[in-house]
Amino acid sequence: MNYLPINIDLRNKPTLVLGGGGVALRKIKMLLKAGAQITCISLYFEDEIQKLSKGQKLHLRKADLVADSAKILTTAFLSKYQLVITATDNEFIAKRVYQIAQDNQILVNTVDNRNLCNYITPAIVDRSPISVAISSSGTAPVLARNIREKIEKMLPQNIGQLAKKAHSMRHAVIQNIASFTGRKHFWERFFDSEHADDLLNNREIVNNETIIKSITNQLKTKGEVALVGAGPGDPELLTIKALRLIQEADVVFHDRLVSPEIIELVRRDAELISVGKTQGHHSVPQDQINQLLVKHAQKGQKVVRLKGGDPFVFGRGGEELQALKQHGIKFSIVPGITAAVGCSAYAGIPLTHRDFAQNVLFVTAHCKNSIDTLDWVSLAREKQTIAVYMGLMKSEVLSAKLIAHGKNPQTPVAIVENGTTQQQRVVRGQLQNLSERIASQNISSPALIIIGEVAALNDDLAWFKNHEPINNETNRLKIA
Repeated sequence: MNYLPINIDLRNKPTLVLGGGGVALRKIKMLLKAGAQITCISLYFEDEIQKLSKGQKLHLRKADLVADSAKILTTAFLSKYQLVITATDNEFIAKRVYQIAQDNQILVNTVDNRNLCNYITPAIVDRSPISVAISSSGTAPVLARNIREKIEKMLPQNIGQLAKKAHSMRHAVIQNIASFTGRKHFWERFFDSEHADDLLNNREIVNNETIIKSITNQLKTKGEVALVGAGPGDPELLTIKALRLIQEADVVFHDRLVSPEIIELVRRDAELISVGKTQGHHSVPQDQINQLLVKHAQKGQKVVRLKGGDPFVFGRGGEELQALKQHGIKFSIVPGITAAVGCSAYAGIPLTHRDFAQNVLFVTAHCKNSIDTLDWVSLAREKQTIAVYMGLMKSEVLSAKLIAHGKNPQTPVAIVENGTTQQQRVVRGQLQNLSERIASQNISSPALIIIGEVAALNDDLAWFKNHEPINNETNRLKIA
């Protein structure tokens, strides 16, 4: 983040605009909305600027900024203002003003010249008192405006009225609900309630006392737990519901495989607790995770159990829900894109194909007792795809068992490391050299192993931008 977004109170604060053309007009309108006391200096003023100056907030001063620079472009003069905008196309004026502002801690913006700014103005969606600011850090202002237009279409026109309604109830809510967490839950419930919907749609809304009583009664329940699938890594693969829940949660228990980009989307004031596991090491035992979920829900909190992939595909989600059920805790499940589906898609490997695979098997090599419990006869059948989760450490046993039960040693395989992320890497080979490929390429977890003829289609269908062509011809597998 190159710039820290800050909302500044400019009501009745002295501000200076240098220039009197169309660009200056846009800046003046913005400053007037913020209640600033504006001085505008130029030799020429557009008609609309002159009309605006009839109000008490805008004073026009006619002057030649270059000829009169000894009087105007000075520390003594510019220091009178809290904020300065240079809206001329004169480089001498812009550089002089910027240098004085830098030396005297004055906020200065030079229009269309990011190098001569110590603050920048974002594209703004105004639904007063609600405002949304979008910034590209000055790199692409048109893109920021395009995003603003999209948000303009999404936000209800009456969203500002909803904010005013909330403000009118604020003191009463504080009086009725003592805890910060309780008030937070109240407001979350209110903004998602039929009362808010009525106001946004210009329907009649009941009085504040009735609203507060109604929502407070709804909150007199235990907390709840949402078991949320985070998908394989790409934050854009989150479902809309998953995103909403992680932004409403009081506490989020997350796995190691949940990507940092997704963790970044969790609400800033939520408590983040890592309960991640690596093969052979559980930082928090499963029984303890179950107890923690129950404990926090019983405190009335909104709990999210955030799991990589899908919580019901090798994710122990069923065990956690059984524990919640035993304690009478309300729960919900939000499916996620499981690794086999996400990683294979980003690797350009269709899990099924009419010519090569009529079914697909999801298998974990991290079994509760032993990998020997797998049905090797079924796994070794032809015309199917096997997607192996957590299979790196057992890859040698995996290939040996499959070959011993009749699987062709030359069956194509692909290992997708860090699938769907910017660090994705796809390594191809054959079943007979699976473990050697993993070792020689230093592949590490998380990685998915795909076994079957479809793995060779990666050669033609790889589309993700981090794909690198295979140079080793001995591992380039052609499908006749």
